[in-house]
Amino acid sequence: MKKPRSGGEGSSPKRTLLSSATKATAHPTREVILRELGVGPRSTLELEEATGEDRYNLYHHLGVLEQAQLVGSSISSGRTKLFELLKPKRPEVAYLMLDGEDEEEAGVLRRVLEVLREERPEAIPRPDEIRRAKMVFYYPWSAEE
Repeated sequence: MKKPRSGGEGSSPKRTLLSSATKATAHPTREVILRELGVGPRSTLELEEATGEDRYNLYHHLGVLEQAQLVGSSISSGRTKLFELLKPKRPEVAYLMLDGEDEEEAGVLRRVLEVLREERPEAIPRPDEIRRAKMVFYYPWSAEE
């Protein structure tokens, strides 16, 4: 397996997309946006309320998510701009967040950590203290060719 290059000259467009998707999911405001959009499409106003960000900052974060091809937008019949998670048939990446504070997600997080503890006990120190997890999944076609 080739060691991936990071940014800079010679990086493939796919590698840049993967890097931007990983970076895009790392910011707390973008986490809130992704969670909100996971429930369904949201207007700018709804996302402003959910994130507490002003419109200028919100559009910056939405732009980062759009550039990473995680989020798309459309204009509703009422002329409201709606944002939603993109669900391409052949995605470059998939992103999953699990929050231990959410009752349903907490169970999934516990099961994921149990499997990791069984399969790779040294991989995650102090798994019982983990409150949240973020996972980015890459497909065979996502890697550099």
